[in-house]
Amino acid sequence: MRGILFADSSSDANDRASQQPPSEAEDEGSFNSGTNLFITGLRSTLSDEAVKRLFEKYGDVEECKIMMDPHSKESRGFGFVKMVSVDQADAARNGLSGTEIEGKTIFVEKARRSRGRKATPGKYYGRKKGKVPFRFLLC
Repeated sequence: MRGILFADSSSDANDRASQQPPSEAEDEGSFNSGTNLFITGLRSTLSDEAVKRLFEKYGDVEECKIMMDPHSKESRGFGFVKMVSVDQADAARNGLSGTEIEGKTIFVEKARRSRGRKATPGKYYGRKKGKVPFRFLLC
C-alpha cells in the first residue's frame, strides 16, 4: 500500500507566492515615466528623421523609432518618440495629437510599455503567395 504525504499548507502557500512571476508594475523596466510617447496614424513615407524634426519643436528628442515591416521595409504607421523630460513630452503630446501631417491625422499618447516584447520563436512570413486556400480546393 502506498502512503500519502501531506505537506504543511502554510509552507505551500508561501512557496507558491514566491514562485509567481512579478506583476507588470513590479517588473523592472516596465514603468514609463511619461517621456516615452506612442504615435499612430503616420504615413508610410515618413522617416525617423522627419518625425524627430516634428517633435523637436517641443523639446529635445532622446530617441525616435518608426516601426517598419520586416519584409517590405515600409513604415507600419506607428512609432515611438522618447523625449528628455516629462514636461516636453506633455507639450508634444498636447501640441501634436490630432494634427494632420501629410494628409493623415496623427495621434500621440503616453506609451504603455517602455520595453520591447520577446521575439516570437521561429519564422513566420504570412500566408504563402500563389497557394490556393484549402477551402477552395473542395469545390
